Amino acid sequence: MAAQTPALGSLAERLRLRQVDAPLLLTTLLLIGVGLAMLYSATYQWSPAVFRKQLALLAVGAAGAIALAAIPPRVWLRFSKPLYALNVLMLLGVLAFGAERKGAQRWLELPGGFQLQPSEFAKLLLILTLAAWLARNGAAIRTPKGFMLSALHMAVPALLVFKQPDLGTSLVFAAVWFAMVYLAGARARWLWLTVVAGALGFAGLWHFDILRDYQKARLVSFLDPEADPKQSGYHILQARIAVGSGQLTGKGYLHGTQKNLRYIPEQHTDFIFVVVAEELGFVGSVGLLGLFGAFLYAVWRIMMTTRDEYHRLLAGGILTLFTFHLLTNVGMTIGLFPVVGIPLPFISYGGSMLITALAAVGLLLAIRLHESPVRL
Repeated sequence: MAAQTPALGSLAERLRLRQVDAPLLLTTLLLIGVGLAMLYSATYQWSPAVFRKQLALLAVGAAGAIALAAIPPRVWLRFSKPLYALNVLMLLGVLAFGAERKGAQRWLELPGGFQLQPSEFAKLLLILTLAAWLARNGAAIRTPKGFMLSALHMAVPALLVFKQPDLGTSLVFAAVWFAMVYLAGARARWLWLTVVAGALGFAGLWHFDILRDYQKARLVSFLDPEADPKQSGYHILQARIAVGSGQLTGKGYLHGTQKNLRYIPEQHTDFIFVVVAEELGFVGSVGLLGLFGAFLYAVWRIMMTTRDEYHRLLAGGILTLFTFHLLTNVGMTIGLFPVVGIPLPFISYGGSMLITALAAVGLLLAIRLHESPVRL
């Protein structure tokens, strides 16, 4: 009997491994591989330490994803209130003790030259806690009070992030909330009213000079980058030149001239897709977007096939997070959207975003591992 116990345990582990979402795992690994290759190309000439830091942070993120995959997601449902409090306190801590760079106070300094950007983690914490609130309150989202309370749940951390200032991340919070309350069954007319209120609110931010001057300049340059080609329009103009010069198949890996001459600002973070377009061309860019599409489809499948409402909302929030980042980052680098400082998941340099993205994948894997039935 004692000899049978290890054998039964081994069988159980093998059966559980069969529940791992292979498409999600495979596309994640491929995106990480592409990200490392492009980050190396963007930094090897001027800062090799950036690539080494990303590798170290990748190890941390991978360990975190494995740990999260092993925990049933409904555990987080029980701790949603402490997690929300942690989110708010963390963002308050940034405003009180954060390091300032380029006019923004978004980072906490860590030993070893590492920096932590709590607003990235706040995105995932918002998804976890908002999914818990919506799952608990159910039909309340269809009442005016419930709808407003859900908006307040999002607004508190969003306003703290906006204060840093970080308009782009604040928009991520709003997009995630909008998608999740829609999935939860919010009435369409209230969602449309929210869109109208958001547009009016943005006009108020502009009119009363609540937006910073550089934020206004970025929006103006989006409409007419030639108006200020050496300052606010510089990012857009240089990105256009680099993307256009890549043509069909690109200039070749490591051989991007705009990149090597460092004409592309933030080429290892927000504008890394420009490096892809210049060196790998239209073919490589479409290939990367296709890989992202396969990844998002894997997330969508999890959302559509899960039987648990909390899991469905969790997956929906994560799907929105990745989709918004992808569309906004690629859109701003090719001139379709204003420059708002949104990184490209798995590709851009930045440990906080990489760890957050891997943690989100870990949660998705956990949904599959702890809910899907075993098929023999």
